[in-house]
Amino acid sequence: MATSNLKETLGDLNKESFISLLTKIIGESKFLQNNPPELIPEEDRVIKHVLDCLLPYSTTTGGPLIVNHVTYFPGRGNLIVEYPGTQPGKILSFVGMHMDVVTANPNDWFSYNRSYGFRLELAFCSTYIDKAKCNVTPSIGAFMDFDPFSLSIDGDKLRGRGTTDCLGHVALVTELMKRLAETKPKLESTVVAVFIANEENSAITGVGVDALVKNGLLDKLKGGPLFWIDTADKQPCIGTGGMIPWKLQVTGKLFHSGLPHKAINALELSMEALKEIQLRFYKDFPPHPDEQVYGFATPSTMKPTQWNYPGGGINQIPGECTISGDVRLTPFYNGRLSFRFRTNLLVPIFSLSVKDVMNKLQEYVDYINENLNKLDTRGPVSKYILHDENLRGSLTLTFDEALSGVACDLNSRGFHVLCKATEEAVGHVKPYSITGSLPLIRELQDEGFDVQTAGYGLMATYHAKNEYCLLSDMCQGYHISALGLVLNTLLDLIQLHFIALFKMGDVAKDLTSGTVGGAAQLIVGHPFDTIKVKLQSQPVPLPGQPPRYAGAVDAVKQTLAAEGPRGLYKGMGAPLATVAAFNALLFTVRGQMESFLRSEPGIPLTVNQQVIAGAGAGVAVSFLACPTELIKCRLQAQSALAVDAGSAGVAVKYGGPMDVAKQVLRSEGGAMGLFKGLVPTLAREVPGNAAMFGVYEALKQYMAGGTDTSKLGRGSLIVAGGLAGASFWSMVYPTDVVKSVLQVDDYKNPKYKGSMHAFRSILASEGVKGLYKGFGPAMARSIPANAACFLAYEVTRSSLG
Repeated sequence: MATSNLKETLGDLNKESFISLLTKIIGESKFLQNNPPELIPEEDRVIKHVLDCLLPYSTTTGGPLIVNHVTYFPGRGNLIVEYPGTQPGKILSFVGMHMDVVTANPNDWFSYNRSYGFRLELAFCSTYIDKAKCNVTPSIGAFMDFDPFSLSIDGDKLRGRGTTDCLGHVALVTELMKRLAETKPKLESTVVAVFIANEENSAITGVGVDALVKNGLLDKLKGGPLFWIDTADKQPCIGTGGMIPWKLQVTGKLFHSGLPHKAINALELSMEALKEIQLRFYKDFPPHPDEQVYGFATPSTMKPTQWNYPGGGINQIPGECTISGDVRLTPFYNGRLSFRFRTNLLVPIFSLSVKDVMNKLQEYVDYINENLNKLDTRGPVSKYILHDENLRGSLTLTFDEALSGVACDLNSRGFHVLCKATEEAVGHVKPYSITGSLPLIRELQDEGFDVQTAGYGLMATYHAKNEYCLLSDMCQGYHISALGLVLNTLLDLIQLHFIALFKMGDVAKDLTSGTVGGAAQLIVGHPFDTIKVKLQSQPVPLPGQPPRYAGAVDAVKQTLAAEGPRGLYKGMGAPLATVAAFNALLFTVRGQMESFLRSEPGIPLTVNQQVIAGAGAGVAVSFLACPTELIKCRLQAQSALAVDAGSAGVAVKYGGPMDVAKQVLRSEGGAMGLFKGLVPTLAREVPGNAAMFGVYEALKQYMAGGTDTSKLGRGSLIVAGGLAGASFWSMVYPTDVVKSVLQVDDYKNPKYKGSMHAFRSILASEGVKGLYKGFGPAMARSIPANAACFLAYEVTRSSLG
């Protein structure tokens, strides 16, 4: 189905149907409050109304919807609704629409109206809000009372407990699934909606999404993006914080304030101890560079929020007190082994879990208890140890249930689909992160789900008294969800972003800058490359005979003696003729990959995103590098191969780059002959460029102290570029050796049957050292050549604006 047709098919939110359903659901909200043991929600009350809407379209009545009511606790069900797609394994899901709410006190629900007070009583006719009956009681400056457990409508405002969080989302997604069932569009992806129980309170487990995951009922949702619909303000929420509630109980000695030297002041001890704990925390958990990428307003924090003590007279120094507070952790302490390009290679990164942070806090307290004498005091008689009484103050740290934060995958298909759908429906997209906590979604992410979060209520009224959402926001939420289906199912994500983000101005700049950078790289690095290829391609000496070249220095001496300085630049014609195309293609594709990965213009890419951009550029340049390097290697190697008159391939003599191309086209299978060695070329360029661009970005961010690297000096760019080039060869050098020997191998009497045969042959005859022939010159070349390339590129790109 064409994109425009699908958009027209899904259309706009049916406001009348939506409000009718929401009215019924909000009417149940008194029985959905989740605050055990007093208040246990009955989510099946909501499911009844949802099923009333969807069962007429289920498979049991000949419709397309597959409906599964899953219950683990009486009256507390979950509902899984599936609209089948045409392609097995492709899936998109909406999860997180929970059917329980936080508590509400009807006595607290009112608002003030300057003109008059009124109460709305909803009595639907055949259409929408305009036909709702309004009983108005004029009263200048009156208060308006609202029942939180029934829907009240005030223009665009839909007021009631759960309208913003999260019963409004239940009604919204129900309407979307109903529209799919009514119109029956052919979608590639299966669409699944999971309405869940028990989100607001985790005192009772095994009821909601945790049980669904444990029993494998959501496993197939790992095949595509999972949109958790439970945030607010219509923008993608890409990060949430972890939360560790803590209590610090402090014990001293109560005494009269006129004799402070006989007391251990629990208040003073707690204040100084808390200061020491906070200092240590912020030293061990400084701001993380990814916090800027995700747009967190604050880094991780550890702070007190409550203070209490047993009471007493003003002339009594308290002997005990308790400070309570929380730690808010950005989600980059994930407790898992991950791999990132933080140095010149892909290296393991061990991150701390929430449990590790709790253990660290306990270490701080243990240290203070053992070293009370080192803790700052307050005044000449303030003390925490009474030696004559053998009495010491003490600290006891306890924790309540901790939650982990989540960082959504910014490289995933789901994230890009959500951003594009939001931009089209709302007019702009601005992903945000909060250090507030959302339960459950971190567990889903740890289980392998591609979790992206969004919501269409109002953050300002989230869990608030007089909670309300805006009908207009819910209409836009419907459009975002519908567009998400369109974009995910009918458009290839890469094509989508290239169409949206491809800018010829940037292409021209990258072409020019890449050309200049490539020329600088070639001039500086080609002599090193000549020696590398000579060493790689020299024949294996006969038993008892020395090799043609004893090493890199000897190769330089022999080349200068036999051919003069021009010999070091032999074969440069081919890469010089194609350097503009090669580097222009490399940097242009990398630039467009950056645009594809970037969530909005101007946002710096992460190191991992630069790795992906480099890999994509590596694929593109391989098809240009292969024939170019074949010509270069033939010219560089022929003098070394000619030494042994009996060696295969020595009969071929080349007069220059064009002569090599002509002979290959004529006698080595036509155009395919120029692509000999394409497989090892790909195996070199893809991981090599991924490493190079990843290391380059990581080093720049390290030296800049953050993601803004625009102010780095040329010296820093030279260092980053040089080390990035070294990382390229460190990762792929043996592959380059295999490529070189294949490309200079004789076509009619080949020595090697293919890449793996060449690899095994070199390993068998020369050992591991054979795979690193010429490694010294390659590394010696890579640092200055790539330093020159990146510096020339950055300076040129900057000058072009």
